[in-house]
Amino acid sequence: MTRRNNSMANSKITVILADDHNLVRNGIAGLLENTPGIYIIGEASNGRELVNKYFECMPDVVITDITMPVYSGIIAAEKIKVKNRKAKILFLSVSDSEEYIYQALKVGALGLINKSITKGELILAIETVSHGQKYFGKAYNQARLNEIFQKYNQNKNISKHCHMDLTSREIDTLRGICEGKQSIEIAEELGVSKRTIDGHRSNLMKKFDVTSTSQLIKYVYLNKIID
Repeated sequence: MTRRNNSMANSKITVILADDHNLVRNGIAGLLENTPGIYIIGEASNGRELVNKYFECMPDVVITDITMPVYSGIIAAEKIKVKNRKAKILFLSVSDSEEYIYQALKVGALGLINKSITKGELILAIETVSHGQKYFGKAYNQARLNEIFQKYNQNKNISKHCHMDLTSREIDTLRGICEGKQSIEIAEELGVSKRTIDGHRSNLMKKFDVTSTSQLIKYVYLNKIID
């Protein structure tokens, strides 16, 4: 879906929005529709759609959530950057933790902002990123970003091979979980019982040392366990 603001004739920054929640996309679009100089030319509801939409529209700036189905925002950004190193990506997330900042920097994104920010800061972030400059919030200058990157980069090999002992069924189950499917849905797709999938889910949580599905999904996305 393409949204057009009232100042299309004066538009200077073209944007693609990516988030798996319609309400979030509508909210962001609502904030930007009457903003002179910003033109939303496309939307995506998952990472794969974002990658396709990006190369179809070639926007100035991508605004994308991190946690999305099919491809996470991180993986989608990585796929875009492989083909276009100059792509300008701004992550929008409910979390702006140091872990997320590190992942954004690692993939070559220019910014990460929290979904709770004001309209003014959102516009500032878009304009800053469109000029090829970083924006991670007012509290993060380049020196602080360097510290965060070095801190987490030192530990990059800790979890690098932690998924090497996953079985093919566990990988299939993990992919289904990350797509938001319930155990019964995954079981039907794989032709096994719900009890079997519940067992895989329990084993996955133990292997990744997490206690909830949301923590499991976050870990998978941050460490790019699956594509």
